[in-house]
Amino acid sequence: MSVLQKDYNFLFYIREGSFINRIDNKLYEFTADSIIFISTHTVSSLQKIPGSLKGYFILIEEETMSQLFNQQDLMNVFFIDPILKLESAESNWIYSICRLLSTELEISLPNMQISSNLVQALLNKILHLSKNRRSISRTQQIAIQFKQSVHEHYKFERAISFYAENLAVSSNYLNRCVKTVFNKSCKEIITEVAILNSQILLADFTKSISEISFQLKFEDPSYFTRLFKNFTGLTPSEYRKKLMHDLS
Repeated sequence: MSVLQKDYNFLFYIREGSFINRIDNKLYEFTADSIIFISTHTVSSLQKIPGSLKGYFILIEEETMSQLFNQQDLMNVFFIDPILKLESAESNWIYSICRLLSTELEISLPNMQISSNLVQALLNKILHLSKNRRSISRTQQIAIQFKQSVHEHYKFERAISFYAENLAVSSNYLNRCVKTVFNKSCKEIITEVAILNSQILLADFTKSISEISFQLKFEDPSYFTRLFKNFTGLTPSEYRKKLMHDLS
């Protein structure tokens, strides 16, 4: 499946069924009675829907999200694990709100204030359930904010010192936090994000691999090719051929 990077927040509630999705470089299986939250800038791709799937998905623009809610709170609890499993009563509550929201938006003249209030109630409920089950340590918070920042700045900022300075910590401390949470170094995370985004650009067959390499600020296309193969197991040319075959 094609790799996508969204400029909106994606909230999915699964009532029945399951699907498999890749977020950044990790595969997740989402099953019934689950909430999934995927934030902006995150690179993801749908891998498989084994059978029938029922539920709701809500796309929330960045500006709307910031007006309704403290987005960072939600991102903190979902960034390490994007899945929130629900008890039966919790799932029924979420389902009821989603149905009300869907009904309101489907009428000829929906009341946007009511819709916004329903989305806000839904987000607050999800955050409440998440905080009751997950606590975020200082180490995790630093690592999460680092990775979010990399998704925003990876093209022009590859130095660890840039991110450390933005987070007001030392480079060594930042690297320890990232290694503890993601089991990867800061450099590995920065490279991973750049290569994930290169997969999106490779889907544009009008651009040469050299053009993509330079667009992502790799000065040497051969170095980009080596990194890409180390990360994916394929050269950019082989990846593009596979993508063309999958789309045909």
